[in-house]
Amino acid sequence: MSDWCTIESDPGVFTELIREIGVKGVAVEEIYSFDDVDLLENLKPIYGLIFLFKWTKDTEKRECLQYYDNELFFANQVITNACATQAILSVLLNLKDVEIGPELNNLKSFTADMDPQTKGYAIGESEKIKTVHNSFARPEPFMISNDKKSKKEGEAFHFITYIPFKGKLYELDGLQEGPILLGDCTGENWFEGARDEINKRIMK
Repeated sequence: MSDWCTIESDPGVFTELIREIGVKGVAVEEIYSFDDVDLLENLKPIYGLIFLFKWTKDTEKRECLQYYDNELFFANQVITNACATQAILSVLLNLKDVEIGPELNNLKSFTADMDPQTKGYAIGESEKIKTVHNSFARPEPFMISNDKKSKKEGEAFHFITYIPFKGKLYELDGLQEGPILLGDCTGENWFEGARDEINKRIMK
């Protein structure tokens, strides 16, 4: 389950990753502003939002659900460098009307009765998902330097997912113990609820 590479945070890379895993008719688009109404209208249907932010060691402890709908797929992140792929899977494995392909269908049915941590390990055991993920490994520049400052670790970033599921809006963060219920929603207004939650995070 080791040797997952860091991949580029790029919508084109994510779209190709989704396609190679076996999912049809789904693409990833980057949103720079929630104020671009025309862009958002052209992107519909929107299945979920993935929010990327700078991670710190002082991760906020959120109120998570211990008991929730068994059909909601939530997995803890137990694989280093798999954060982006896991955030994407958090959207795909909770879709109802999209053909997600045999690999993800098998993973979903196999893990249906597992706890979040075991689901996280199951993702790591998928050779198909790991191989596709690693095929988009971010190239690392080759540098020789004696400058100690250049050796310090780079900033870490984290991906979390917002999805509507059976009339509820959820935040799915693999570093939390469980899903976070943000409230009731409809197919029409869930995006506004997720947008407001993301704006709160940005303000912090």
